[in-house]
Amino acid sequence: MKSYIALIKLDLKLALRLRTVIFFNYLFPMIFFFTIGTFIGAKGDAKAATTVVTMSVTLGILGNGLFGAGIRALQEREMNILRRYKVTPITPTPLLVASMVTGFTIFLPYILVLLTLSHFWYQMPWPHHMLSLVAFISLGLIAFRSIGLIIASVANNMQEGTILVQLLYFPMLFMSGATFPIRGPVFSVISKFIPASYLVKGMQSIMLNGTGFFSAWHDSQELWQAAGALLLTMAVGLTVGGKLFRWEKEEKIKGTAKLWVLAVMLPFAVIGLWQILGK
Repeated sequence: MKSYIALIKLDLKLALRLRTVIFFNYLFPMIFFFTIGTFIGAKGDAKAATTVVTMSVTLGILGNGLFGAGIRALQEREMNILRRYKVTPITPTPLLVASMVTGFTIFLPYILVLLTLSHFWYQMPWPHHMLSLVAFISLGLIAFRSIGLIIASVANNMQEGTILVQLLYFPMLFMSGATFPIRGPVFSVISKFIPASYLVKGMQSIMLNGTGFFSAWHDSQELWQAAGALLLTMAVGLTVGGKLFRWEKEEKIKGTAKLWVLAVMLPFAVIGLWQILGK
């Protein structure tokens, strides 16, 4: 336990020194929040304000997970920072857990600030199930951090990692309903296999429909499905990331190992097929 606490403290200090962490976690989503909110006239419109909040949170989580966890871990390996831990008697698990806790700790204040600004600036009502909303966002954040850590584990260098991040980031940004509404049968089917779409639907269900984890089952069933997929993604990411973790940049991994990135998408593929077959 001491190693976990020590690594979390160290990781927090290092993260707060990086400008990219501040930009992707705070500045970029906040710029998007005010720009889109002003453009669509969210002030006084609860539904429009909720849409802006969902977009901003999703952008923040994607940036925190894929860039904050994935790219940062790659940078630390390229700069030979991770190899310093190799001489200590720890496994990769404390480092991965510390990364997840750091991402959650840094991002949670942004969520509280965003909801407060939405209430007083856009007159959006406070969510009826605030605890359910925070818990669901926390699950989404940790799940996407695990995806970023798997990318860092399977990429041999920064170039490969950047390509993998972009291959995931842009489809999840534009085809999940986070930035544009999903319309048409084709895009509706594709969105069912996009992890970020479950994050968007879960937040909209809580904020627009007043659904919580302890609501009636027929109302909260979709929310529990999304939460279960995110939780399973976190478990798969932590397990696979621990197995494929490398301390030094000289350690190379086989090209077939990159298929493990697909393993973390498996929960969403199963749920997507189940929804399509069950219509």
